Amino acid sequence: MRCWRVLIRRSITAYVHKELSADKARRLEGHLLDCADCRSLVSRLRTGHKIASQTPRLLATVDPWPAIEAALDREPQLRQSGRRWRGDAFARWSRQLRRPATAIFAIAVIGIVLVAVILIGRRSHDRDSFLAASLDLSEFRAVSVREMERTTSPHVVAEGYVSEVGLNDEDGDLSFKLVDDLRQRDQFIVCEIIDPIKLAAPPVGSRVRVYGVSRYDRQENHNWYEVHPVLNIEVVHR
Repeated sequence: MRCWRVLIRRSITAYVHKELSADKARRLEGHLLDCADCRSLVSRLRTGHKIASQTPRLLATVDPWPAIEAALDREPQLRQSGRRWRGDAFARWSRQLRRPATAIFAIAVIGIVLVAVILIGRRSHDRDSFLAASLDLSEFRAVSVREMERTTSPHVVAEGYVSEVGLNDEDGDLSFKLVDDLRQRDQFIVCEIIDPIKLAAPPVGSRVRVYGVSRYDRQENHNWYEVHPVLNIEVVHR
């Protein structure tokens, strides 16, 4: 199964290049013991790094700077010539549009572009729907908001009420808070929806099941438990 621990995967390149601190490297190696997907990524990066390091370096035999200077000297003349060409081309295109055949062709091209944009949007939606449908739900451990701090499972399904929805101030990702009781909101889980999984945030007050990766955010002014990223959302009732 694909590993969705985004922050860990982002640090793998630094790990391969031995740029991680000893403490972070130990935590990553502990994750690699249980994650075949990340082990495979480390292996591929190490192979690529080894090939790159063995590739001979070639130096340019000709100094390119004189040609660059000459191109820079010609740039104002080319820009002025380009403006004249664009003006003439616009005038020719305007005359062409007055002809019925050309106008029909232009309308057809615009129609094709619009259809392509619609199909791309539907394909993106279908991709996200397929991703949610392909999850192996048996690998997600059910936890409540109160149990979240005691779970050691990387993949969880948390059930609770949506107390608020907003945007993350730092990266603009959509997030919402999950609580056991809407009247007592002091204990919560922050659920983050990130790219490339475009899920709609559930409405405030609805009871939902949220599938995703368990995480503890130690950033200043945070210090809370998260489902990050959210992989699927099921509305139990509104």
